[in-house]
Amino acid sequence: MRDDTEDHERMMAPPAKKRSRSSPAIDVPMTAQYQVSLMHRSVVTRAVVSVKHGYVLTASHDGMVKFWKRVPMDVDSSGPSHGSSAGAGATSSTTTTTPCLEFVKSYTAHVGPVGALVVSHTGDAALSAGTEDGVLKLFDVSSFDVTAMIRVTFPSSQQTQKQKQSQKQQLGCHAAFLGVDATLVAISSASSGEVYIFDAQTLSSHPVKCLTQHTRPLTGMAYNPINQCMLTTDGTGAIELWDCSLTTSSSSSDSGTPAASMMEREDDAPESSQDNTMIEESGGGGVEYPELGLAATVARNGIAYSSKMMDTDLYELVRKKTYAIAVAWSPTGTHFAVYGKDRKIRLWHHASGKCIVTYDERPKVYDKQLLLSSKKSPPTNGSTSSSSMDAIEYGKRAATEREMNDTPIFSGGTNTSTMENGEGDEDVILSKDSAEQLMTIQFDETGQYLLIPTILGIKVIDWARNKVVSIVGKSDASSLRFVSFVVCPGDAKVDRQMQLARTGGSSTAMNHDDKDHNAAIAKLSDALLVALAYKKRRLFVFSHVDPLMQKMSNSSSEEQSAALMRRDVLNEPPDADDLMLSNIERASQQQQQTHDNTALGKEAILRTTMGDIHMKLFASEVPKTVENFCGLARKGYYDNITFHRIIKGFMLQTGDPEGDGTGGESTWGGEFEDEFVREYVLVYLPKSMCCVFCKLRLRHDRPFTVSMANAGPNTNGSQFFITTVPTPWLDNKHTVFGRVTKGMSLCTSIENVKTDRHDKPVDEISILSVDIL
Repeated sequence: MRDDTEDHERMMAPPAKKRSRSSPAIDVPMTAQYQVSLMHRSVVTRAVVSVKHGYVLTASHDGMVKFWKRVPMDVDSSGPSHGSSAGAGATSSTTTTTPCLEFVKSYTAHVGPVGALVVSHTGDAALSAGTEDGVLKLFDVSSFDVTAMIRVTFPSSQQTQKQKQSQKQQLGCHAAFLGVDATLVAISSASSGEVYIFDAQTLSSHPVKCLTQHTRPLTGMAYNPINQCMLTTDGTGAIELWDCSLTTSSSSSDSGTPAASMMEREDDAPESSQDNTMIEESGGGGVEYPELGLAATVARNGIAYSSKMMDTDLYELVRKKTYAIAVAWSPTGTHFAVYGKDRKIRLWHHASGKCIVTYDERPKVYDKQLLLSSKKSPPTNGSTSSSSMDAIEYGKRAATEREMNDTPIFSGGTNTSTMENGEGDEDVILSKDSAEQLMTIQFDETGQYLLIPTILGIKVIDWARNKVVSIVGKSDASSLRFVSFVVCPGDAKVDRQMQLARTGGSSTAMNHDDKDHNAAIAKLSDALLVALAYKKRRLFVFSHVDPLMQKMSNSSSEEQSAALMRRDVLNEPPDADDLMLSNIERASQQQQQTHDNTALGKEAILRTTMGDIHMKLFASEVPKTVENFCGLARKGYYDNITFHRIIKGFMLQTGDPEGDGTGGESTWGGEFEDEFVREYVLVYLPKSMCCVFCKLRLRHDRPFTVSMANAGPNTNGSQFFITTVPTPWLDNKHTVFGRVTKGMSLCTSIENVKTDRHDKPVDEISILSVDIL
């Protein structure tokens, strides 16, 4: 096994120059910002997708299940989106059609939280399970309707004394459909290691079988339809692979392999654990599945080892004294991934049972990266290492990680504090304060890329090449900690009848010539990634269109603000905190509108010894900062001042009359406070005449941003800098007051000049004068 830290560092570091090596095509959005977000009334806890029918299903903490349909959506676009794959997404036109989500229907499915939400591998059926009401709801995805309900009951012989007293058996957070036709449903128990099998056809309230491979509550469950086997994990670190072949014979007639494999499983299991126990239905026809739940076999389940203990690494988690909190199968069924409580992600080869690669996401790895980056120059080209965060930003994210340690996210949905005392029957789902969100990992549709939620965003890893291909949502990760997601592959299914309904029942709008039709199909093939964030009421939809990277230099401030406003849709009422923030921001905007703008300029031209740099100034957003800059410029304060600090791949800094970064003062003398445009504003849409909440702030989210330099909070003077790459870690620390609109190539030329060890240009570059327009 390779050293975990070395593996991670090699992934984080820029790749060395090697021979070109082909990599499988990937259809996953690579954008740094989400395109749109949609709301639930409570924290969103689960998200799944039916690729066959093009629906996304989400569930929230209040028991609500929502259906969303993938539909075309027009968005502004002036060029290829940043980070998207070639040929996907935006074109040079003003609008681009890209797949997105539209609300279809919602159900109050459960009284209390939704513990499990799954879609069958066939894509036709969905299941939700309530953790408190003991109800299973079955949905027909194609008609987005409830088809059946199972109110779970258990024979008294299968209940513990505590369960008999409460007259309720609490269902767990893990479920899956079984069988080729998805006729059975497996659901975990919240208080024990049992797995209950229910018949989705007879709808009996009693389970047809109860499996007892595990001695502690399950922390992960995933079904492999290719090899007809189930992967389950528990809080002891056990990894079980069991047969899901749905033979109804009352006795086994195979060549002895299942019996031998089961004997080995009994030898490996603790003496206190029972063998699989079958519970016949009351009036359910007495259907038995004798092979269901037996240990995986060579004959039926695609494994190639005879001894789980001697030939595989399936006891790796037990040896490391950790356990799984999330599991996932590759679409090919040849590999599965496990996210461990120790923050390590391990990839297993199914046939051999060997762990082939490990990725380390422990906080101490990022601590080490931050320490190393503090001794080096800032990262270039949007580096994905933790060095792209300063100590304050990293500290904020690390605090969130520590908070998440005490939630179901890093415990697989169970409270494992009693495990150390040996009281497994007391394990229960954690408190409601944590909203019962779970960590998820997933392979892309090719099985060659593994997606992992991390402190930096959602990493997309080419595990065969041991390389981080991209980080989805890295710009939004400063305010959002993504914990789970679902990838919606390209070629979204479009309901033709629904499209006809939108066009008033006329097929005219749907008739295209071949060229236009093919172009529309190509646009619809873009994939989506729907992500859920820690304690957030929204689902965040990523596509190949990055709304914040469009029209970088040609659009006005109002157009850029409109692009931001369209991201967050108000499809549910805001809560009290949102209203308070919006009222404060609305009052602030009214004050800004009445501010005397006579002393403020709209544009500025920096005339340097190498050429002119044209800048747009945000006078209405940050009036005091712009007033300071314009006042100094009109006084001739910036005349003959040098660029005293230039860091390639980062920024150009100037404005210091001392020439060493220690001098300068404001136009009023001394220092003045920061101006940050707040996150929430109140906006009125002209058509619907309703208010919308949206994140609207000036950010360091693109190159050629003009921002104030400071020595800490509220210490602005005369110094400012121009970024040459996106620098999101500077948000809410430095006041953005302009953008370069012309002369970007000149900024790049200045960026590439030779500097000394103090980042000062060897050949002096000066500002001759500044013109305010």
